[in-house]
Amino acid sequence: MKETCPDCKRTNIAEIMYGYPSSKFLDELKKDENKGKYQLGGCCISNDDPAFSCNDCGFLFGNREDEENE
Repeated sequence: MKETCPDCKRTNIAEIMYGYPSSKFLDELKKDENKGKYQLGGCCISNDDPAFSCNDCGFLFGNREDEENE
């Protein structure tokens, strides 16, 4: 399912990845086919972290825990 930004209604959405990224993952992020697909969310993880970020307007939305439980 393609995510839609609740703020600007566009579909240029990145999934926010949490935790410490491996060097292999960081290399994958640099590839053209992965640009804009993922955003690093940091190592501090809580129960209410957003799951997605709009690449167009910067709006953060969704719930990381809800996405993991699907």
